[in-house]
Parts: sequence; structure tokens; C-alpha cells
Amino acid sequence: MKQFILVISVLLFFQFVNAQKLQRSKQVQNDSIYLGLINPFMVPIEIKLSALDSVKSYVKVNPYGILKEGDTLKQALVIPLNKLQDSSKIDFKNYLNFSAKFGNPNETYDTDFEYELPFQKGKKYKIIQSFGGKFSHNKPHSRYAIDIGLAIGDTITAARKGKVYFVKEDSKEHCRTRKCIDMANKIYILHEDGTMAHYVHLDFEGALVDVGDTVEANQPIGISGMTGFTTIPHLHFVLYKSRSISIPFKFRGMKYSKLKPGRYYKRKN
Repeated sequence: MKQFILVISVLLFFQFVNAQKLQRSKQVQNDSIYLGLINPFMVPIEIKLSALDSVKSYVKVNPYGILKEGDTLKQALVIPLNKLQDSSKIDFKNYLNFSAKFGNPNETYDTDFEYELPFQKGKKYKIIQSFGGKFSHNKPHSRYAIDIGLAIGDTITAARKGKVYFVKEDSKEHCRTRKCIDMANKIYILHEDGTMAHYVHLDFEGALVDVGDTVEANQPIGISGMTGFTTIPHLHFVLYKSRSISIPFKFRGMKYSKLKPGRYYKRKN
């Protein structure tokens, strides 16, 4: 038996996340190549695979897995060697329908938790767009997002304690259409109940935290900017459960979950 592990890029397309990388294991045995997928992220990933019609007669697929950090979906794809021209170059998109999203769908989250406003004490900002906003908060992934009118250079703070699992801060670009979605700088934080907070439209090199950092509620984590799909500077804040589904939440001290567009809110504590 011949066995070895490769660190090879596999493209993953998460909802409004740049293409990310899974690690891939590779094992040659019994005239076939066995490929596994390894989760390198500090958050669970749910993976769904199916063979393309053009190859389903000869490949084998492990169709589903929920991977914790470091876990492997073994035998994700098995290909006979006689079907490969070059076994060193295997592109998953030639064999699989591939879906992967952050989060574990079997986890339950705390519906009563009250979040901190994600800006500094004493500051007051206008709500640009709230839950169900017609401009861009009208899909399952964005229905419960809030756009807060932070100016470029203003400080963003953590709404809840958690662990940073993704940071992007290399963009200087923005535009008024969805083609710029992947250009947004952002920070993603995993909470202890499995929910995930996204802080989006940060400034170039505007992250004050790194992947793997544990942050406390109200801790400065980033600098607001104007990157990605946006028409004005603001902070886009949204809370997710698994499968890229946004969920309602309430800020501490607020009477209602939905903040009113056009109204200013001040963080007092």
C-alpha cells in the first residue's frame, strides 16, 4: 500500500465568503486513489458531495459529513487509477457537486442571549438598514442583518465573547453591485453556542484581531471602512446559525430586536 498526505487547495464557496481552502489527504490503494477532506478551520463545516453524471458510473463518493476542526471526511472521492491521465492533478470540480458551509446543523443556540452594540461606549450611530431591509436584507442569509452607520476609521467592538475563525483585510475595493461581495473585508467570530457573528465592510488592514484569538464582549476588533458591496460606509452585522441562515437577535438594553432604520442608537454601557 502506498499512502501519503498532501496539503492541496480545494475551493469551497461559502455564502458571501471568499473561496476558502480545505486540506486534502491522498492515498493510493488497490489501483484507486482515495481522497479525503480535512477541516483546517476553528469552526465545524458541513459538507455535501455528489458525483457528476459524467463520472458517477466509476467514482465512489462519501456524500456527507460534519467535520470539527482537524477532522477528515474519509474517502470523500475514490477514483480508479485507470481513469486518470495524471494522478497528481485532480480537480474536484471535474468529479463532484460540492457544497460546504460553516456550522453544525445539530447544534441549538441561545435564543434569549442579549448582544452588545458593536461599537464603543458613548458613541451614537444611525441605523442604515435593519431586519428585512428591501435593498439587500431580503434573503435567508441576510434577512436579520443590521447596517450601522459607522464612518471610515471608527472602531468596531465585539458583540459577544467568542473565537475569531476568519479574517480578511486585504481589500481596498468597493462598488454598488453584488459583483463586489467578495471584496469586503470582514471578521467572523464563533460563539460558545455555535452561532457565528459576521462583521463586514472593514477598512483595508482594518482587523485588530487574528484567527485563533479569543475576544471578549466590547473588545475592539476592527476598524470600519467601505469595502465590498456597499454604497456608503457602514458596519454590516449579522448573526448566523449553520447553513448560512441569518437569525434574529436582540441588543442589550433595547426594547425590541428590530432597530428602526433612520433612528440613532447610543451605546451607554
